[in-house]
Amino acid sequence: MKYRCLIVDDEPIARQILEKYIAQVEALHLAGQCGNAFEALNVLHKEVIDILFLDIKMPTLSGLDLLKTLQNPPKVILTTAFSEFGVESYEYGITDYLLKPIAFERFLKAVNKVLLPGQKEADTEKTGEKSSEQEFIFFKADKKIHKLYFKEILFFEGCGNYVKVYTEQAQPLMVLEKFGDLEEKLPAKQFLRVHKSFIVNVAHIQQIEGNTLKIKDKSVSVSATYKQNLESLFNRNQ
Repeated sequence: MKYRCLIVDDEPIARQILEKYIAQVEALHLAGQCGNAFEALNVLHKEVIDILFLDIKMPTLSGLDLLKTLQNPPKVILTTAFSEFGVESYEYGITDYLLKPIAFERFLKAVNKVLLPGQKEADTEKTGEKSSEQEFIFFKADKKIHKLYFKEILFFEGCGNYVKVYTEQAQPLMVLEKFGDLEEKLPAKQFLRVHKSFIVNVAHIQQIEGNTLKIKDKSVSVSATYKQNLESLFNRNQ
């Protein structure tokens, strides 16, 4: 059985990413994609849709407003860049809630809630797939979505509502992201908070001197609040 999917998102790049993800799952079939909720209503009235990938923030009619108009909606996986809608969205009986940028493994976890109802989340090791959750992350910057492997990230610097992502490239990426939200997405074994404004990749720490870390040709401050994190790391590796 093929599950017919409909993507509804006003951002072309977001639609392209979901289209690519859907194509990688044999049980899924992309029945269509829409740039706004009104187009989606027309499709839903004419066709059978099993899974609806629905953006929340869209002009004129939001994704949640669209859901209010549907008496018998398909399985709904919400996609959004705004975490504050999470609690409200589950009042509509959605299957899952995905925060952009969406990693493939997180997408697959949401889809498996439809494909494998009543079962535990898919164990990627049993299916022979290597977990990608610890390997890369997507960031939206410069009107593009950038895929960065964790191993190539040197450190993050919080700048208000933005985060600078430093790699070995000359210029850091400036990403619209709350620092606390970012920290939750990072694998704890690879990244360490050393300051209210800095999270570092421990693999790239070259030198520790006082309250300063040396990473490549850059210096990163360590605050007294987070110095214990660094000491714990040092003690574990002695």
